[in-house]
Order: sequence, then structure tokens, then C-alpha cells
Amino acid sequence: MGVLGQYKTGIKTRQPPPPAQQTEQLNYNHQYQAGSAYERYNGNYKPAEYYQGESLVVKPTPSPQPQILDATAEFINKTRAGIASGICFKEVPTSTLVKNGQEPVSNGTSPGMSTIQVCCEGYERNPHVFKKCDPICEDDCPNGICVAPNQCVCIPGHVRNSVGKCVTTCPIGCENGVCTDDGQCQCKSGYTLEPKQGKFCVPACESECKFGKCIGPNQCECEKGYRLTAVGTCEPQCENCQNGKCTAPGLCSCHTGYTKVGDVCEPVCSLGCDKGFCIAPDTCSCPVGSELDRSGIKCNPRCDVPCVNGVCSAPNKCECEPGYVPDENHSNMCVPHCPQGCPNGYCSAPNFCSCNPGFIKSGIKGRYYCNPAN
Repeated sequence: MGVLGQYKTGIKTRQPPPPAQQTEQLNYNHQYQAGSAYERYNGNYKPAEYYQGESLVVKPTPSPQPQILDATAEFINKTRAGIASGICFKEVPTSTLVKNGQEPVSNGTSPGMSTIQVCCEGYERNPHVFKKCDPICEDDCPNGICVAPNQCVCIPGHVRNSVGKCVTTCPIGCENGVCTDDGQCQCKSGYTLEPKQGKFCVPACESECKFGKCIGPNQCECEKGYRLTAVGTCEPQCENCQNGKCTAPGLCSCHTGYTKVGDVCEPVCSLGCDKGFCIAPDTCSCPVGSELDRSGIKCNPRCDVPCVNGVCSAPNKCECEPGYVPDENHSNMCVPHCPQGCPNGYCSAPNFCSCNPGFIKSGIKGRYYCNPAN
């Protein structure tokens, strides 16, 4: 078995947290007097390294150094030695520190408060050394060393890939490829050599994969606000962009001949569309019962039977011209009206009487009389 197989990097397996009392206090019997040197850090915490004065310095617990087997082991030891203590100070009510029925003397910045040592945010208690706090990396940092919360340093022979994982490099191995005899990484089909480090292979996409990232051979994953097209590229996404083009996530630009009305692109009739609907650029449509006049911009009512002595004022409804009244028997006809009537005759035009045969007209305009002929 090789050296790497023999040497452990020190990456811990996550353990359940210790009891609540231990979590709050590293060592009940070892209190520190903060005095004027205490300053708040992130509200309630202050790293131990920020304290000045010998009485406030937390000295790491000596631990036996492993035997240095090779350059890799030396790298691991040096890296681990430089990791921050992870210890912070926190003020809590002194009454919460009662032990064996006795309350300790307050040593905080205000009466009734005491300063205790706790693990900083992003750190957890070392399951083997109680006074030590280790950084937490959610993925446990495979092939690397967790040096700070969610921050890994890769061990020799490994490099950080495009998603932040530590992967092997030649001659040990080559992600998405194989190592050649001369120690170079040769990519599999559909992959290409990572351009910056050249030590592992990344998926290749023939299209530019703009507004997204290439997650597999010719496979794009679009960013938020974009969607995948049929040809495998990413385009902006809009909820409603009819008669327009989605130029950015949620931003619709209307085509020529359309204008934005609220969130919708509506057609524009530049000359108008009187009593009708603009259904397309400069295209007017009339409602049922109406028809477009010769100008193409005005809708007039339509009567299936033409109006006689009148005009079509509504679908199949005639309005009589002045001097005419509706015919009682024909809805589309208007007949002349003579207010004074036409005895022995008939009204042949507005306020104009024509006499029956055997009668002659006499009188003045507006007051005609049909008298028997001598």
C-alpha cells in the first residue's frame, strides 16, 4: 500500500455534539478576566486570537507530531498546524454557570455576566480533544483538509475541479480522462482539457452555452431566468411575450407595429380604428353587425336590407332622414311625413301633398288643400 494509503489526513468523521453544558463552556474551572480588553465580535463572539495579554491567550494543547513520511505528510502537518483555533469568547449570565450549587464570580463586562469559551460559528467541538474546535466542511472535504468553514485545501496530487472538489491528477489519475505514459491527462470523448491548470477534463459543449454552464458533453444547464432551447442553448425567459422578443429575464421588447400595454404587446393602428378593434399593425377589424368603410379606419353599422329614405344607425336598424317617418309595414323603409295631413291626397314628399285623381291643389306651401275639380 502506498504512503497516502498509510497516512491519514486528519479529516474527522462528524460526531454528535457534546451535552449543552459542555457546548457552552470549554472549561468551567478556567475562566478568563476580559476587563477592558474585551470587545464584541459579530454581536456576541470574539475569537480568542483577538485578545491581548498573556492571561487571555488560548494556548493550543500540545499533541504528538506524526512521523514525517514524505512531502505529502509534511504538507498535511504544516497545513493542519496553521488552522485557526476556532475558539471564541461569549458573554452569558453568570447564573447559568452554577455548578455543584455554587455560582462563580462574574468576570464579564457588566454585572451578572461572565465570559466563557465556545466554538466560533462554523466550528464544532473536536470529539477527542475537548478544548479544541475544528472547522466544519459540509462535504467533509474528501482528498483535502478543511482549514476553515466550508473551505478545503487539496492535498498534493490533487487539484480543485470546476465544482470545487479535490480530484486526483496525473500520475495518480485524471478526472474524465486517462493518464498517458508521460504523465499527461488525455480526455475522453466529449471532454476537453481544463484550460487554466490542464490537469483534469471538463465537459465540452459545441455551442457557446451562453447564460449557462456546460455540465456534460453538449449539455447546458441554464442560469436562473433562462431556459433551454430545442437546439441546446440558453435564452431569456418571459412569462408572456407574444408579439415581442424576450431580450432579458422578464423583459419583453415588442416587435415593430406593437406597443407595450401593461405587460402585453398590443398592435397599433396609426390612423385609428373608430368603433372597431386593432387586431394587427394598421389592421382594423369591426364587431359583428358592422363593416369597414372605404377609409379602412372606421366601422359602420351594417343593415342586411338597404335603408330607404334613411341611414343604417345600428345593425339592421334604420334611422329616418329629416321629414320622414318609419313605415309601419317595412322596417327598412321611411315614408314622407306631412304634419297637416293630406285630405283627398297623399304625402309624396316631406310636408308635400299630391292630390288624388279628380282633385286639384290649392292653398299655400304647408297648407295645401285638394278640392274637387269643377
